Amino acid sequence: MIDILLIVLIIMSSATIFGGYYMRFQAPKDKEMKYGLRTKRTQASMSAWEYANRTCGQCWLITGVIEILLGFPAVLMMYNFKGEKIAQALAFVYLVFFVIGLSSTVTSVIKETNSRFDENGRPIEKE
Repeated sequence: MIDILLIVLIIMSSATIFGGYYMRFQAPKDKEMKYGLRTKRTQASMSAWEYANRTCGQCWLITGVIEILLGFPAVLMMYNFKGEKIAQALAFVYLVFFVIGLSSTVTSVIKETNSRFDENGRPIEKE
């Protein structure tokens, strides 16, 4: 069972890193905007689209790297020192917090985009 959890951890971390890289550096620049952080507000203008994808991509890159550098070794160390049951519990809890973290980065980027751009995609002037 721990093997499966470690594989899931590696796959999720890698997918987050690749997805973050794609959003940060390779998000579509055409009008269709098929892939990326897609909301009405982010698709309203190219500047809102670029801001949302650049910011969310950076958050995902950081989250994925932290997952690989901290999560994987932590689970392996627990497996070696405390046994399989404790390592399974730690891996499961770590994956749950990882999903919550990714969801919260998307939510915070959407909120930030909504506060920076109006419904037509124009930047909001700060007073």
